[in-house]
Amino acid sequence: MTAQQPEAPGTRASNPFTLWLVAPLLLVTILNPLNSAMLTTALVPIGRAFPGQETIGGWLVASLYLTAAIAQPVLGSFADRFGARRTLVWATVILGLGGIAGIVAQDMATLILSRVLIGFGTSSAYPCAVAIIRQRADDAAIEPPARILGWLAAASSVAVAAGPPLGGLVTEWLGWRGTFAINLPLAVIAFVAIWLAVPANRTPRHGGIRVDWAGIALFTGFMTALMFFLMHLETRFDATALGLGLAGLAAFVFVERKRARPFVDVGLLRSNLPLTLTYGNHVAFNFVNYCFFYAIPQWSQVTLGLSLTASGLMLMPVAAASFVGALLPTRARRGCMTELVGASLLIINSASLFLLALNPSSTGILILSFGFGTSFGILNMSNQQRLLDYAPLEQSGSAAGLLRTSAYIGAMLSAPLVAYLMADAIGTAALKALSLATLPISLLPLATVVADIRRGRHSLAATPRTGQET
Repeated sequence: MTAQQPEAPGTRASNPFTLWLVAPLLLVTILNPLNSAMLTTALVPIGRAFPGQETIGGWLVASLYLTAAIAQPVLGSFADRFGARRTLVWATVILGLGGIAGIVAQDMATLILSRVLIGFGTSSAYPCAVAIIRQRADDAAIEPPARILGWLAAASSVAVAAGPPLGGLVTEWLGWRGTFAINLPLAVIAFVAIWLAVPANRTPRHGGIRVDWAGIALFTGFMTALMFFLMHLETRFDATALGLGLAGLAAFVFVERKRARPFVDVGLLRSNLPLTLTYGNHVAFNFVNYCFFYAIPQWSQVTLGLSLTASGLMLMPVAAASFVGALLPTRARRGCMTELVGASLLIINSASLFLLALNPSSTGILILSFGFGTSFGILNMSNQQRLLDYAPLEQSGSAAGLLRTSAYIGAMLSAPLVAYLMADAIGTAALKALSLATLPISLLPLATVVADIRRGRHSLAATPRTGQET
């Protein structure tokens, strides 16, 4: 098999985003959310297979989240330096190794290692896809097409929805190891598809491929410490983990400010307010949405007496609505109206949790599920588009990885709050408190959209692609 030659700028300018290219990007993009969702149906049989390991389920879930939160910006920076195709190819190899480790695992440590490898191997997909899309658009002298970003977001929504039933089928047919083993053929298919369809790497624009290992190590350290703090917050206040996390964050910022080519351009985040607000926006709306996702199944089981299956089905409209929301326009006046609707709907959703507490019903949950799903799809898509507007072209991969890390931070922040409020989920007090807690946070996405309108982002025929403010 012969490797492709790098394409010169302007090649295939008439159609730089053929199905031949987009299909492999969609395939690799679904692997991370698919693995996150598939495991949920295998946790019980895994617990039975490892008696006496009561915490194994929590560690298997947390290990993938933590790995993905750290690895996405890391692999995005590798895509910027070494090329997205090369990064994707090596990541699929690691994904395959993760599947093999899960097949042969005989103890908890090996099983967690498998999840770490799977998390790392699937974390390159989104930042590399964004880097490829943006590079090809730049070569063709066009704006990155919103429809491609919409497909990526919609594919992730489908994967989240399809994960539990697919995991259930695989577990029933092949046992719980099947949820790990399925990654081996998926890795082979992804490897071949990427090798054949994705253009070969070109020389990095910033001249050189030096990696900021110190920055990556400090980022990994402080993120790990803060994640441990949040994981333990339900049961205790881990002052040691919090102190280590904050000290690591301070050291990370200090070191990165001194680097000529940092892993995370802290100076850019200070000078590029729209990009920084985009990350804050992403943390905020993911926090609000995950509060709903985590709380409603527990609350509906206790308050409405729903079964485990029925409480899970209450969230099914989220997947359908987020799929539709991700495909709505995010450009010009129609895009402006879409973002305003999505941001306003998030505020209405948060306030409606209070109304649901006053009048508990399955119908109310289904309506709210549709509302949260719609706002999630719209805001997720609009933030992806906003990232392309404001992040520098040569930092597309690492910027996209940080966007995904922002989503994981929002999810991790929501978990201890929901655990605390839902400890006694009987009655309506818990949901009322959740509504009051999420309502002020839900204002940030609307403030971001208003700031964009004042900046003139939606009034441009072609938005700036230099990463600078307009």
